[in-house]
Amino acid sequence: RYDEVQRAQAVDEDPTLASSLGFSCDALFPFSTTTTHIDDPHAVSIAEAQSFYAGLPSNPVLVYRSDIQTNKWSPPSGPEAHRRKKQLFPVFNHPIVNSWNNDLGWKVVALLDARAVHFTSVDVVRFELVEVDEDEEIAKEARVGPVTLWIGVFADWTPPTLAHEAAQDVLALLEKYSITDVSVHFRESIYTTKVGPQLLQPIEDVDPLVDVIGNVVGPLTTALGLHISTKTRPNAQGTMALYLKKGGDSKGLLGLSCRHVLINSDEPNKLYVHHRSAPSKDVLLLGHRAHTKLVKSIKVKIADHGTDIERWQKQIDECKEREQDSDVDNLAKVLKSRAKAERFVKELEEAIKELAALLNQVEKYWKPVHKRIIGHVLHSPPIALGVGQPRFTEDWGLVELDEAKLGNAYQGNKLDLGTEMRPAEFTRKCFTRGNANWKFTYPKDRLLPLAGTISDQLMRHPDMWDSDNEPCLLVVKSGNATGTTLGRANGVFSIVRKYSLDRSVDQTSMGWAILPYDSKSGAFSAPGDSGSIIADIRGRIGGMLTGSSGNTKSSDVTYATPWFWLLEQIQATKEFTNVHVA
Repeated sequence: RYDEVQRAQAVDEDPTLASSLGFSCDALFPFSTTTTHIDDPHAVSIAEAQSFYAGLPSNPVLVYRSDIQTNKWSPPSGPEAHRRKKQLFPVFNHPIVNSWNNDLGWKVVALLDARAVHFTSVDVVRFELVEVDEDEEIAKEARVGPVTLWIGVFADWTPPTLAHEAAQDVLALLEKYSITDVSVHFRESIYTTKVGPQLLQPIEDVDPLVDVIGNVVGPLTTALGLHISTKTRPNAQGTMALYLKKGGDSKGLLGLSCRHVLINSDEPNKLYVHHRSAPSKDVLLLGHRAHTKLVKSIKVKIADHGTDIERWQKQIDECKEREQDSDVDNLAKVLKSRAKAERFVKELEEAIKELAALLNQVEKYWKPVHKRIIGHVLHSPPIALGVGQPRFTEDWGLVELDEAKLGNAYQGNKLDLGTEMRPAEFTRKCFTRGNANWKFTYPKDRLLPLAGTISDQLMRHPDMWDSDNEPCLLVVKSGNATGTTLGRANGVFSIVRKYSLDRSVDQTSMGWAILPYDSKSGAFSAPGDSGSIIADIRGRIGGMLTGSSGNTKSSDVTYATPWFWLLEQIQATKEFTNVHVA
């Protein structure tokens, strides 16, 4: 299983490796809960194991839960039976919030280790029932379940009886903290880390062609979320987090990302410092797959517009025929329809011209690897989990950027909110209310300026509330793999564990947990999003994305290293004491 997990993590760098390694992603997650442990007295039924977490992005398999007697599960029944779906819900107003990050979380880890439970993650969450249709209304008390310690494990190493015994230990520990309203669940899950000419201006939201061009130019702009790779490993892709200024006597511009994005995992995990006399570790804008994907997306857009032009042209021809037979009352409507169709055709033709020019530029000027170099790795400490008093993950590297490559398009740290969601839809999802003098306003240029930091205090006790008057912290990121996504930060840090091949060595760390926005939004991140900066909808910087838990196809929880701590680690390095956000 260790070998399989390590190989699965390699697939994060290049999904095409799966077949060549001789295993499928599904092979990592056989329903061992429902087969190997079927005779275990604490095992759940096959149906419950496979359906209990329906609605979550990775559809994880339930191994064991402590509330099986008090929270009965019933299989779907009837002619229109369907699985009751759930979505993850953050935890804020609960006694566990203040105790967990200090010492309680690590005491839970000690109990799991004492039972030899091979866990991969420990999250503190709630589960919310999703309404089946618009006519169904579920009371809030019945809709949102109790706080749950959600423990990810390798199921074939975790028989339900072992999970039951460990859960009883954890519940007894919680009782010492006067916490008696928490459930303990075990589920199958692994922890994985995610991995030319001048750049272009982001296309403005007021651009009349934004609807027909879309955001295909996004990967070539200077907005945060740059799709990066390296010259030595162009098939591994990640995201650049922030622009930083070196400060002091230097005016140099730096880029921040994860070390596992910038440096090959085959290299020794030790401090890397660039020396001018040595070969540089060049960083590329767009890896091979990202470049190929960009070319394909432009060609598809051109083809789609060609189809649309044919459709509108037929409508124009029909209008011309109707003009001859229409009476005075209908003629005005026909002429209006024709004018509308002709306007659309003109816009689409203009868009095709711009897309064709962009395609020529991408294929001619951005295809050669040497023209996609935007800088080189300057400094990167070894990857380590459980660093310092808070025991966070240290996985970062600095890139010395070629400012000439950025050109006049550089605008600083601004997050492109993308075109996947219309401004009205994005604003509607930011339903929060906070200070009476502030509400979310969609930026006119679609670029959210980043300034300030989400403090440790705000992560646990946010200054936003949702429509049910519950505390919430809405966050956003722009990544290489999933583009712009909204999510909900959790008020309790999660604990993750990464295993090495010899089974006896592991590293454990805390991380800021981000949950999907809702059951319809899908996962907050995917492989290739590593290095993305996560900010709240007020533009305050929260953390850098480092990994996630779920299966090899999708993730349920995303993890980030908090920026308030990461900046301190960077500034603790002698050469970068004056580093600050650009």
